[in-house]
Amino acid sequence: MMKRAFNLLLCLMSCVILSAQMPQLTVEQHLEDYDYAVKYLEDNYAGFPNKVVDSTRADYESMRDRLRTQVSQGTLTCWDAVAAYTAWFDDFHTRLCLNYGDSDGRTKQYNEKYWPRKKIHYGQLMEEYRPQPVACKVTDKTFLVRFPSCYGTPGMEWIEGSISDFKASGCENLIIDIRDNGGGSDTYFNPYWELLYDHPGTQPAVEFRNTPAHRKLLLDSFSEGGLPEPIITAIQSVFPMISQIPYVPIGIVSQFLFVKDHEVSMKDMVGILGSLGSSSDAFSTMTFSRDSMDSSVRKAALIIDNGVASSGEQMVRQIRLTSNRTTIYGRDNTMGCLDFSNINEIEMPNSQISFTCAMSRTIGLPETGIDQTGIAPDVRIPLPLPARLTDNIDEWVIWVAEQLEK
Repeated sequence: MMKRAFNLLLCLMSCVILSAQMPQLTVEQHLEDYDYAVKYLEDNYAGFPNKVVDSTRADYESMRDRLRTQVSQGTLTCWDAVAAYTAWFDDFHTRLCLNYGDSDGRTKQYNEKYWPRKKIHYGQLMEEYRPQPVACKVTDKTFLVRFPSCYGTPGMEWIEGSISDFKASGCENLIIDIRDNGGGSDTYFNPYWELLYDHPGTQPAVEFRNTPAHRKLLLDSFSEGGLPEPIITAIQSVFPMISQIPYVPIGIVSQFLFVKDHEVSMKDMVGILGSLGSSSDAFSTMTFSRDSMDSSVRKAALIIDNGVASSGEQMVRQIRLTSNRTTIYGRDNTMGCLDFSNINEIEMPNSQISFTCAMSRTIGLPETGIDQTGIAPDVRIPLPLPARLTDNIDEWVIWVAEQLEK
């Protein structure tokens, strides 16, 4: 039933849109789908041990059982029940993959009916909110790159081209506008990070919940990535050694991913895994560093809003950690969708509607988390929202350019 393979820091993924042609299910089929989703998430959701603790367990069990009763009585569909169930965790990465049209004709995620935290809908506050990729001069000194997605649109060719256009422009300052960047893959923002990098920076690392379902997904990703079958078989043979370890740091996973390229012996890998319980502190942080610094940018700005999530937030976090030249500007904090990541999409057996499950978590939560607050800008922009944000140079960009040129 698992539809989507392992990907790092995926954004809030696209959904099926609710229509009049929803599946016609019996009460028993609705209940089977609900039970399937609950069991899968209890067994596999990386945030479950964080969210369901002594102080919250009674509330969780009451919520779970109440929804099940409503489904069994035929008063609640499985998709409403799963949306309400996942919303209890207050994690935008773990939700029902279904959209609906509200009374005003706007498309919204189904979970928004139930989420305790509310996102800001700029499309309701502005005449037009549809950020498009842009690479152009703002003034003779300042260049704008509007980068609204890490999901492959714009692609790497456009991203590299926008950097080349900046360097050819004669401008010394750079604005990277990532409003509404809901994430995708870190790969797409890395060229901008490399451009703005000043110094090494360290943040808490990520660890995977160690379950049979996740181990299978990781093995499948290793196979798709080209690791030879003998190495995959050897990795699989090590799994019984770590089956009782609840979480595996991404540093361990990364070493597996590079076995082929780095010619690390499986004997070394077995040794690492065998001592994981005592050596996990070595993988509790991750450091971002480069051998050189690109001096083509004098001063830089990131413009953010509440639509920035997942890999978009990691872009903000990573650049803030490693770039003294960059200031973060915005009115609102980012969405807060990063503590639990690496999502997998699972299809319910009868309705064939999917839900997502975050497979990993940031080490050291809740102290290391950002989900409850989002990431705040360094400077709050003291202007109203622009009327339009598409492919235009809006009032915020002009104001930020003036700040950089002071």
